[in-house]
Amino acid sequence: MNISTGILSLALLALLALTSAILCIAPPSLGGWLEVLYVGTVYGVLLGVYFVTCRGIRSAPRLIAFVVVSAVAWPIAYFGSFEAAGHIPGGIVHHGDAVYPAFPLIAFGGALGGAALLIPVILLLKPSSVSWRAAFVKALLGILLSGIVGGIAWELGPTLGSAIWALLPTAPLPQPESYGMAALFFVWQPVIALFIGWATSESRKSVPIQTSKMKSEIGAPAPQTSGSVGRRTFVVIVASLVALSLTRIIPVRLRLAHRERALAKMRGSRPSAVDLPVAQPMSEEEALILKQIGDYQPGHAMKNVELVSHEKGFERAGSMYFTTLYTKTGEPVPQRPFTPKQYISVVVQQYPNSAWAQYFAEYPPNRYNSFDNPKQHAIVAQFNNRVRSNQLERSPGQTWYPLYYMWPNGDCVTTVEYYTPEENLEIVRAYLEKYPSSIP
Repeated sequence: MNISTGILSLALLALLALTSAILCIAPPSLGGWLEVLYVGTVYGVLLGVYFVTCRGIRSAPRLIAFVVVSAVAWPIAYFGSFEAAGHIPGGIVHHGDAVYPAFPLIAFGGALGGAALLIPVILLLKPSSVSWRAAFVKALLGILLSGIVGGIAWELGPTLGSAIWALLPTAPLPQPESYGMAALFFVWQPVIALFIGWATSESRKSVPIQTSKMKSEIGAPAPQTSGSVGRRTFVVIVASLVALSLTRIIPVRLRLAHRERALAKMRGSRPSAVDLPVAQPMSEEEALILKQIGDYQPGHAMKNVELVSHEKGFERAGSMYFTTLYTKTGEPVPQRPFTPKQYISVVVQQYPNSAWAQYFAEYPPNRYNSFDNPKQHAIVAQFNNRVRSNQLERSPGQTWYPLYYMWPNGDCVTTVEYYTPEENLEIVRAYLEKYPSSIP
């Protein structure tokens, strides 16, 4: 038995779009342009299922063109919004030093993405009975709807978005745009999918039915008409969508559980900050190697004090902070607060005891780490020592993503960080000789 358009077809279209939203808010790590094109490709493929099953479209070129258009529409909207950020009145808001997108900018991005998606898609998939002019007018209405829905969805970030993020937290900590993007996917994608379904539908007119003809066809199976989906097909597709969603939901929830266990371990292993002995601070000359190492020369050394913190959840022992920058011999070294274009930073932090040094070497307070990413802050071997580093998650020479090595020794933690494409390890070697790593 087939049930014509309306309930099952529209329900299927909405479920396809919601599945796309789940897959888009919890994307796999692809990197490069694959990650940029992922959102639109997933959306196009899942909506393509609707046009195959409910509209009877079997033309491979039309379906491929639909997916391609959908794939490029998302980066057009995303990057177009970035380019327009300083030109849309009221498009951004300031909270201290941070800048966040506002309704006008997101609405502009929605309209831009809507134009890139809806004009070609509606003209491509319109029924033959619908004129080009009517299809184009529908596309213009869709562009307006896309902008309004996008802006409203973004504004729902603090409420709807945070609720969605609580169910699908894809990172240890939400970024400023996380809630807004979650709401955007779960509102915009279904609404625009339903609009595409309406805009590409065919107007039905009542046709007189001859009694004799009807009688001759009594008992014959009802033909599969455009815009209908069988119950069995509906159930199979919905079951497939549930399974597909679980392939992303389950790993996210498992990562969340792992994160929570790691956070509990971090809190449980934090040493006491009460009645700590006052460490005898080193001098800059004692803490740092203030002489040339290989082709690199040290700059001005600095010493700072970090105070004790008893704030709940952020308890911290006081420490002494020693730092200097190494630049290639012969290159000019500007005076602080200015830094050279390329340099290697060394920080030696002295704590009251070795327990705090071991703790902060494993859980550095000023460095973002994801507990479910084994490549972040991983233990690696260097010069017969075990040190922590991000070398497993980055490509060599990425100056925008500096390479670092960190390790404890007694009551000190040493960090060597490279802001240069030449990742010379002579400085790491020299500091490991001065401060052999105590990572077991």
